[in-house]
Amino acid sequence: MTQKFKASYDLESDVLTLYRENTQVKESLEVTEDLIIDLDKNQKMVNLELLDAYKFLHTLNEKITKKMLQEVEEVEVDVKNYRNYFIVTLFFKYNNQIIAEKLPAFSSTEFTSPLLASA
Repeated sequence: MTQKFKASYDLESDVLTLYRENTQVKESLEVTEDLIIDLDKNQKMVNLELLDAYKFLHTLNEKITKKMLQEVEEVEVDVKNYRNYFIVTLFFKYNNQIIAEKLPAFSSTEFTSPLLASA
């Protein structure tokens, strides 16, 4: 299911944050050292934080630029769960075009949330 997320990009630290307003985070999952996903009580993604965002996304798709990341205010995010894997696709609307980028699939059972580990 595709949902709209607000977008905020910090050029100086190269961090892209996608978030849904008026949601509560139940747990944070550090998927990789560069990707953190927040889930609500129903295990639905409500926030995504991508560190080294430009470096990573531009490597996947040369159409993704720093200027685009700075100017985009909303991103459509499609999250699918298949056999304990999350498959996330980002849809950026920029300059009258849609730039879609699928993030590498990651296991939903392979990691332990630092928040749960400390509980």
